[in-house]
Amino acid sequence: MAAPVHPYGDYGVALRTLRASRNFLGYLLFSCVMLQIVGFLLMRFTTQPYVGGRPVLDRVVAARAGESHRQAHAAAAAGLPEARESRRNASWNFRGAALENYGFHGRLAGAIQGRRLNLRRQWVLTYQLVVPVTQLLGLLAAAAQAIIIFVSLLVILVAQAPGVAHLTRSLIWAVILLFIVLPWQYVFAHFPVPGILYGWHELLHTLALTFLPPPGHGISFDRRVLIITRYMAWPMIGLVLMLVTAERFRAGARLAIGHPLQSLMLGIPGGPAEAGRPAGPAATVRPGIKI
Repeated sequence: MAAPVHPYGDYGVALRTLRASRNFLGYLLFSCVMLQIVGFLLMRFTTQPYVGGRPVLDRVVAARAGESHRQAHAAAAAGLPEARESRRNASWNFRGAALENYGFHGRLAGAIQGRRLNLRRQWVLTYQLVVPVTQLLGLLAAAAQAIIIFVSLLVILVAQAPGVAHLTRSLIWAVILLFIVLPWQYVFAHFPVPGILYGWHELLHTLALTFLPPPGHGISFDRRVLIITRYMAWPMIGLVLMLVTAERFRAGARLAIGHPLQSLMLGIPGGPAEAGRPAGPAATVRPGIKI
């Protein structure tokens, strides 16, 4: 039966260091995801970020959108064959005019993006700093966590300590967590499943479609459900995976790292029972003979 390593031996110190590092990375990733969830809730369900308590559309953009839709309706009423294409172009012109001015394609600065949605300047500056930082730190934490769990599994295998099964499960969940944290929407165009961490431009894009839909087209129930799923339910799933990963790692590390009293009872090399004992045959003490 495999015996746990001594907590103050080489393997024990290495495992305790790896455990502390994984705990720090787990807390960091958890904080990044929670900050993004709270940030979305503040922008979507409160009026504090907006001057005057509501988002507005730039007049130039609204005029261009209205003109496009009038042309589309005129073509449809006349029965022209290009009516469907005109209607599609009109809808895209609205979204393109609005979102390009919001900076969805990175053409304008964040301050201009915020003014298009009537955002307060302090909120724009804060989100421009916080959202990219949470994205970067969250991705690094998820990747580093998977690497540290893998190294911990190798140390336990070399030390022949228990807890291999728990560490293996933790590694599998950590890899799954890494895959859902990766920003696939930036790597592959039109990828159906984005990462749980959103970007600043992506949030502005969603807010524009939510608060400023095309004229005559309100936001549908299906789109509302997709928005809530993307910005709340999907990150919540990530939080659950974080907890499962942390619990499996904790159980495995607890089995692998023994207690000093346990090392004393089991006679594990490096334990307190061998702290001052000389090695070799000369260490044998016979009764009645003073050394």
